[in-house]
Amino acid sequence: MSRPPDPAHDPRKARHRDRDERVYERRRRSDARRRSRLEREAYDPAPPTDDDWVTPDPKTDAVHRVRPPTPVGADLERFLAQRGWSERLRVTRVFARWDEIVGDDLAGRCEPVRVAGGTLVVRAESQVWATQLRYLTPALLRSAVQVLGPDTVREIRLVVGPLQGTQETP
Repeated sequence: MSRPPDPAHDPRKARHRDRDERVYERRRRSDARRRSRLEREAYDPAPPTDDDWVTPDPKTDAVHRVRPPTPVGADLERFLAQRGWSERLRVTRVFARWDEIVGDDLAGRCEPVRVAGGTLVVRAESQVWATQLRYLTPALLRSAVQVLGPDTVREIRLVVGPLQGTQETP
């Protein structure tokens, strides 16, 4: 009975493995040259001024110039926009700022359920409060636009049911 050949001793595999090592070595040298070029471009022999941002080099007594910090808010907004989360986060402010939108009196009698496609769904605790909110819908819409910004809420829809959020106890 014949055993299958060991793949480690297959000459074709060895050559393939050697070729891969050469490719990786070439890539490592290329990356090292690129890093070296970037360091040379970033090197400035002039001493740092008060306006420069510098960090100490732990291995030597030298300091390295670094780019000045950017505002975190701008980077965060760009990150959220790239992910497509800006709209969803803007809409969630409805829940955090509900008291400002409807006022303290109504905040205890109704709550936001969700915002989808520019429609804010509001749950009222009874039919009486739902009727009151129907009369106040234009004012609530203006208040939502003022607090949350334009195009966040374009329509308000009312439903009746028990409130699920936190309520003040008498």
